[in-house]
Amino acid sequence: MTAALEMAAIEGGYEPGLPILRGASLSVAPGEIVALLGPNGAGKSTLVKAAAGLVPVWSGRVMLGGRDITGLAAHRMVHEGLGFVPQTENVFANLSVLENLQLASALVARKRRLDLGRMFELFPDLDRQRKLEAGRLSGGQRQMLAVARALVASPSVLMLDEPSAGLSPKLVGVVFERLKAVRDTGVTILLVEQNVKAALAIADRAVVLVEGRERLEGPAAELVNDPRMAALYLGAAA
Repeated sequence: MTAALEMAAIEGGYEPGLPILRGASLSVAPGEIVALLGPNGAGKSTLVKAAAGLVPVWSGRVMLGGRDITGLAAHRMVHEGLGFVPQTENVFANLSVLENLQLASALVARKRRLDLGRMFELFPDLDRQRKLEAGRLSGGQRQMLAVARALVASPSVLMLDEPSAGLSPKLVGVVFERLKAVRDTGVTILLVEQNVKAALAIADRAVVLVEGRERLEGPAAELVNDPRMAALYLGAAA
């Protein structure tokens, strides 16, 4: 089966000569939720940004549904079917919920854009707040709006960078339940997350990144109690 998203031997970083990614690889099968985990500074966010065209890839390749999209400009990724939700500044705070979605829709080719009504069906909280400015939403609602904006373009793969950041445990649960609902619509998800317990609870598989390369991979249910997880996070593994 062709991977929905594959990153092979990615090397790259923000400054020439200062690599953050040192041969990182991972593969996400169609319909999976894969959690990308690792200690601070491991390169998790950098890897998804590299896939999204926001960080230079010096070597290696990024494949989306079997198509090579390595180095493609960030604004082209949405047209290829790759969605990305950054950790911060992912909505327009001074626009209403509806206006945020309408703006996202206007930037997408007609053949790719989804009906906004489907977004409100998927995220009922947003339907109730459609006239409210995004800056007045709760943290969880704002994250759901950011996801909905990305979904308007009908991506085959959705990447999210730390969607639980700044949220209470209750709101993390709400947002992650919505992500499971998104997956059930046929969207493949790659999730960068520091909340290991919450991420493993919804993921099918997980990949642990350390110092810019993958060090551990397996079914999420098996990694929950795997002692190697603690070793990698605490720096005890060679």
